[in-house]
Amino acid sequence: MVTFGARFNPLSTLAALLVVGGVLGLLRDRMPSGQPLARCDPADGACESEPGLSSEGATGTVAAAPTLRADEACRDGGYLCAALDQTDRVQIRRWKNFTGTLVVHVPRPDFEDPGDAVKLQNAAALGLRAWNNHPFPILIDMRGNRNPHFSVHWTRSLGGTQIGAARSRWSPATGMTVLSIELTTRSPFDPSQVSDPRQVRLTAAHEMGHALGLPHSDSRRDVMYPSNTATAVSAQDRRTMELLYQLQDGTEIVR
Repeated sequence: MVTFGARFNPLSTLAALLVVGGVLGLLRDRMPSGQPLARCDPADGACESEPGLSSEGATGTVAAAPTLRADEACRDGGYLCAALDQTDRVQIRRWKNFTGTLVVHVPRPDFEDPGDAVKLQNAAALGLRAWNNHPFPILIDMRGNRNPHFSVHWTRSLGGTQIGAARSRWSPATGMTVLSIELTTRSPFDPSQVSDPRQVRLTAAHEMGHALGLPHSDSRRDVMYPSNTATAVSAQDRRTMELLYQLQDGTEIVR
């Protein structure tokens, strides 16, 4: 989930805050508490774990993922273990055994003025593409003629100061499943104002990082920092993503 922490000034350079709420699931062990099942926000870890399933589909057991010490798992690992300053352990929750190209449908928010709708659609697509080949090729479907793995959903408001959210669920058997990325088209402080496309681009990149399994960064230079002062995905963002997909899904990292 992404929120504004202060009134957004459209004349300033990316002054919006990407402040994230509670955590239950993907970052349950990294950030505070979460949201209900099926409206699960990997940005804040509001992701409910499901029981392990056997290959026949019945409830069963899944081999336990390893537990690693932070000095072993996160050596030169960006911010993957940053939350261990506040908690005893974090868990890796990401896409499991995925190969091929990740297809994301980005429709046009047709309830907005046509010119604004095109700008917002293009901005969201740019933000999502920032993760292309990190770790998967990403294909943005803007026409809706492909079968996507998930879609962007547009709304004028998500309530309060929230401006974006990634909804997912996770289980030890299947790993992460992304339900949607939600983006707003209007300022939470002035509903008469259409969102700045620059803000939408950064929000989409931030939420896509969560949709792939990233936690929040502890560096203001990274797009995954909760209060975003970055202008693009950083080298450290990409290094953290690389480490995330080197570790086994479900791995617990302890101090």
